Amino acid sequence: MCDTIVALPDATEDGAVLLAKNADTEVNEAQQILRLPRRDYLPGAAVRVTHLTIPQATHTHEVILGRSFWTWGGEVGCNEHGVAIGNEAAFSNQKCEKDGTGAIDLLRLALERAASARDAVDVIGDHVVRFGQGGNCQMMGNYWFDSGLLVADRKEAWVVNCAGHHWAARQAKSTEAISNRFQIGADWDLSSLSASRPVNGETKPDFRARFADPVREQECAADERESCAAGLLAARRGAITMHDMAAVLRDVGDEASYDVTADARPTKVCMHAGPTPARFWHATSAMITEVRPDSVVVWMTGTSATDLSIFKPLFFGVDTPSGLMPLGTDTEGTIWWRHERLHRPAMAHYRQLKPAIRAEFDALERSFQSESATVRDGSLRLKEEFVAWCWHRAAAATEAWIDRLARLPYAISHSAYRAAWERWNAEASLAFA
Repeated sequence: MCDTIVALPDATEDGAVLLAKNADTEVNEAQQILRLPRRDYLPGAAVRVTHLTIPQATHTHEVILGRSFWTWGGEVGCNEHGVAIGNEAAFSNQKCEKDGTGAIDLLRLALERAASARDAVDVIGDHVVRFGQGGNCQMMGNYWFDSGLLVADRKEAWVVNCAGHHWAARQAKSTEAISNRFQIGADWDLSSLSASRPVNGETKPDFRARFADPVREQECAADERESCAAGLLAARRGAITMHDMAAVLRDVGDEASYDVTADARPTKVCMHAGPTPARFWHATSAMITEVRPDSVVVWMTGTSATDLSIFKPLFFGVDTPSGLMPLGTDTEGTIWWRHERLHRPAMAHYRQLKPAIRAEFDALERSFQSESATVRDGSLRLKEEFVAWCWHRAAAATEAWIDRLARLPYAISHSAYRAAWERWNAEASLAFA
């Protein structure tokens, strides 16, 4: 599950292109932030992606990537040219016949190989046609799905839908939201179906009609989340800021009535795990990119629960301060697992604790964003110092809340919700008093 949104220059306050995504994965699917330097390769070189080996490009771009610890590809990312991508699980009527390049691989391949959003569409389409999308996409299981992607650069954005060996793409509107469903019907601008014959009275092949699995889309509440995110963006069109994008990713509807234990389906943009099978996923990281003609700032949480996390800045040419690589169980010395000592106790008292946590974290996040305006065009030294300072301050704020929460009893009254978290904590080798 995931949600990705974009606001193009005419929709934003200062003409930046803003792309943002919640990466919703399994509860213990720790996320890692990597900076991949640009590289040149000899002709004939190969690369092992998540499930198969494919030809390597002769040149790859510098990439800031957020990925699940066990995958080659990523959930979110941006490259040095300002190409930013978020991907989605999408559900089709196609069969998984063999391993291929899945959504996570397509995201990294496009970032490494494309210098514009339009180029990224070509990279994605080419790999889908050549290799398909088969292979396990789940950390703990054998679960396969197709792909949806939202791709942006300094000027434009594209929505891309992929089903098996087929794909379609259309240019995005001023603001756009995608979730776990196919958005493109016969309104595509580019597609592998361009040479296909229309059927059943079509004037142009309808991608969604041919490939969508509406039952699985409904099970994961894709339409509800997509419609909510789209509406929130539309209401701010023309004045959208980075903070508006963060607010969409953190949206749970009516804060006063929201109950993390209540819904059987994941209907909220800010996804929290719950006791039903459709809610065994939640936001394990998030990204917002601010791309301007002369600068790129990548904001990452690097931690789960977007509404209990802080977006922190990253720049190209500057090493990421995200620490050691986490694993699928509690891993000492990693930012992601350290934050779980805030996240999981806070979820036990979510409604009572969230306002105070959010107020403190929002103030810190706004100070980071405000000060980034004087840093984003500065020297590498200035950027290095700013990144280190922001991440240090965010870590200190997190540690202060961990200390406070350690003094509270870890008690969940809802029996099914309690049992779910007891299982996830045991699987992660995490214990709370």
